[in-house]
Amino acid sequence: MNTWFTDFYAAIAKGPLSHWLDTLPAQLTHWQKEAQHGDWPKWEKVLKNLPESNTQHINITDKVEFGLETELSEGHTKQLTHLLKRMMPWRKGPFHIHGIHIDTEWRSDWKWDRLVEHISPLHGR
Repeated sequence: MNTWFTDFYAAIAKGPLSHWLDTLPAQLTHWQKEAQHGDWPKWEKVLKNLPESNTQHINITDKVEFGLETELSEGHTKQLTHLLKRMMPWRKGPFHIHGIHIDTEWRSDWKWDRLVEHISPLHGR
């Protein structure tokens, strides 16, 4: 198994996403063997070069937000910006990584804002 996933599993085991460990490892193993995206090798190289972050700031409610701008040096912020651009296009957002707003093709939060009043509660589904 890829060490990137192993590190990710260790990170989420300590927080509110720990229940993902019940199914996610098997899903990612299947994905690696059967359904890997054609750009994965390029993305994996980018992931290996990302600056290390020990942030405690993670928000996945109405956006994906990871880290604060003040947690990285100016050099690491420039490096991160360059690497994130290499993973374009970003499809569904919004994303904010250490204060860097990533422009996406689709804003999922806007979609849900329009739908929320017209659907039954999704809790538990």
